[in-house]
Parts: sequence; structure tokens; C-alpha cells
Amino acid sequence: MHDNRDTINSLMAVFGYGYAHVFSDVTESVRQMHISKEQLSILEYLHINGSATPTELSEKLKVQKSSIAHALRKLTTKKLVKSSQNVESKDRRSKLISLTDSANQVIEEILMHLHTTIGHKIENLSVEEQKKLTEASQIIIKTFNMDGGLFNETGA
Repeated sequence: MHDNRDTINSLMAVFGYGYAHVFSDVTESVRQMHISKEQLSILEYLHINGSATPTELSEKLKVQKSSIAHALRKLTTKKLVKSSQNVESKDRRSKLISLTDSANQVIEEILMHLHTTIGHKIENLSVEEQKKLTEASQIIIKTFNMDGGLFNETGA
């Protein structure tokens, strides 16, 4: 049987580095707005899906409804999300949450920042190394069921 410790350790380093050095190095706009990881997850989900009910956000993001409600209040105060009546529901109290234009600008800024940061990290790789990195990345995406996320949806 194959000893997968090296693979696990390598992936831990990749994910740890990605979070600590690429994704946590957020843009100045995000830093100034004090957007938490949970709030960013909501923005990402809405960016991909257009709109959602608070219940849908809770279920899809696997977060308690009370936490979603708190995060949505914060995002509303920051003018990053807006709510409207859910015309598809028979319940008049049902609300649909969607992004504001400001939120879309923040998302685009994050994507551009990530693209630039990653681009600088790989610019000195040979064509062959870039090809291997692309293949390895595709395996990671498939293995961890990452397809359909924010970066795939926007073409970044």
C-alpha cells in the first residue's frame, strides 16, 4: 500500500500557504471594511448564485441561521448586500439577499488581487513547470470537489 504521508504533508503546506499568504493578504478595501471570513463566504455564494434566502445561505454554507442573520446585518450596514421580497415564495416575510454594486466591486478587486499575486509567484516557472502545476491543480480541484467555486465562475 502506498504511504500517502508525503502527499498529505505537501497538500497541508499548499493549503496552509494559500490561506496564510495569498488569501489572507486581502486588498485594502476588504481590510478597511473589516470583512470576516464568514461574510466573505456569503459574498462569494451570492456572487456565484445571484441571490439566496437566509435559510439557503445557512444550509449551503453550513452555518447556523443566527450567525447568518448577524453576518447579513453587518453586510447590510456595510452596504454590501440588500434584501428584497422573495416573489417566488408564498410567505410574504421571505426575503432574497443579493449583492450591491459596491459588493461586486469588492469581489472584482479581490479576484484581480489574487490573479496578480499568483501570477507573480509563477512568472519565473518554465513552460514545463507551469504545465505540471496546472495538472496538479486540476487534480486538487477534482479531488477536493472545488469545481464551481468563485474563481471558476469568473474565469480567473
